[in-house]
Amino acid sequence: MSRPVWKAIGTASLAGLAVAGAYEAVVRAAGVSLAMGPSKAEAEPVPTGGFVGFTAMFVVAGLLLALAAAHWARRPGHTYARVAWSVVAISLALPFLPAHMAGETRVVLALAHVVVGAAVIPTVTRALKRHCR
Repeated sequence: MSRPVWKAIGTASLAGLAVAGAYEAVVRAAGVSLAMGPSKAEAEPVPTGGFVGFTAMFVVAGLLLALAAAHWARRPGHTYARVAWSVVAISLALPFLPAHMAGETRVVLALAHVVVGAAVIPTVTRALKRHCR
């Protein structure tokens, strides 16, 4: 993988982490409850910085996906974008798994996946299309 692709992936990853942190700050400032758990009695709020930590895990997965697409795919940008957006779509179900969580919290968390994906996926896709032929 070329240096420009690594640079784009690194920049997109940092942008995704920054977007996740900013989004979390806005959500907390708006007073959205971020408590979740198996029951109301056991519900605990998402820790401060939790959005960034969770995003970091998926940034690593996205990096591995970009590497795999660059190495094996005939059209790396196209392949990366399809798989990455599919993962985002599947991840929209995650906020609906905990038994106890306010409806607004479920929507805010699902929207976070789309917001971060929109910050990262197009940049990596463009870099793969431009530099991996």
